[in-house]
Amino acid sequence: MTYCIILAGGVGSRFWPLSRYNKPKQFLKFSFGKSLIAQTLARVAPLAKKENIYIATNKDYARELKSCLKAKDISGVKFFYEAQGRNTFPSIAVLTKRIYDSDKDALILVCPSDHCIEQENKFLKGIRRGLRAAESGWIVTLGVVPLGAETGYGYIQTGVRLKGAQEELFKVRKFIEKPSLEKARKFIKHGGYYWNAGIFIFRARVLLEEIRKVSLPDYRLLEGITGEPSLKRAWTRLSATSIDYAVMEKTDKIALIPAEFPWSDLGSWKSLEPFMKKDIKGNIMRKNSLDLDSRNIVSWSGKRLLVTLGLNDLIIVDTDDALLVCSKDRAQDVKKIVELLKQQKFHAQI
Repeated sequence: MTYCIILAGGVGSRFWPLSRYNKPKQFLKFSFGKSLIAQTLARVAPLAKKENIYIATNKDYARELKSCLKAKDISGVKFFYEAQGRNTFPSIAVLTKRIYDSDKDALILVCPSDHCIEQENKFLKGIRRGLRAAESGWIVTLGVVPLGAETGYGYIQTGVRLKGAQEELFKVRKFIEKPSLEKARKFIKHGGYYWNAGIFIFRARVLLEEIRKVSLPDYRLLEGITGEPSLKRAWTRLSATSIDYAVMEKTDKIALIPAEFPWSDLGSWKSLEPFMKKDIKGNIMRKNSLDLDSRNIVSWSGKRLLVTLGLNDLIIVDTDDALLVCSKDRAQDVKKIVELLKQQKFHAQI
């Protein structure tokens, strides 16, 4: 049977000041009509029964999570509230063990809740291809064909196409953190590199076996979880790292299927642009925004009128208690501003 783990515990600080600790990126609608988490839930609904869908999130987001999802959509869905955020590995490992205990043949899809995916029919097609490959023992990731030399994404380098595989399946050679522009350009020129979409598909027993191989202490902690008290004890001792680093970069069972759908992890204000309507001068103007003679700007107003004049390549985001103005080429650095706010004790604005 197919199960789905939706990861919804991230902060999304690069979308400050719209994204805050108490309302991170996955709970925002932007201009899509419904929140990113609601879109994700609807996207995976054809793949798994509701009672087989788990949403993993921080306990502090419980109220916000349920307020942005319709009751009929989450009826039967299971929620896993992390005692504290410890990256993606602990939640995926604990839920995989929980699912395995009730279904030894379980197939699991893991996907983030804060990405933008268009052409959902192609998404479903790609996931179903991944499920078929995972049935034969592979841990499958969907890699996005790069549209350019993007420095805001991680990359996956592939090797040879696997012989005998029914699907277009490639052996993964290496996971690469966000590269410099020079390296990203080399990846595009060389070929065989894909953007890491953070989507994984595997049999529960296969992932648990790989955890046993690469991190026996974590595996023993998982084996010892029999209820809430033992989960609380194990939680702070499980490796506080990503599933990529803990398992995917170390296993020899990882393979990649090229994704055919348009995708963005919405990692910054700049990455939102391809999905937003622009005027003839390339400007994205939202709500109470008025402009004269600006080009390629993002003007995201709140309650107040936001007027711009003769600007180029800027991002302006206005909220009730904070205003962000930055050049587009520094959009990835908004996260540094959030860290600076913490240091300067601007707690109300975080």
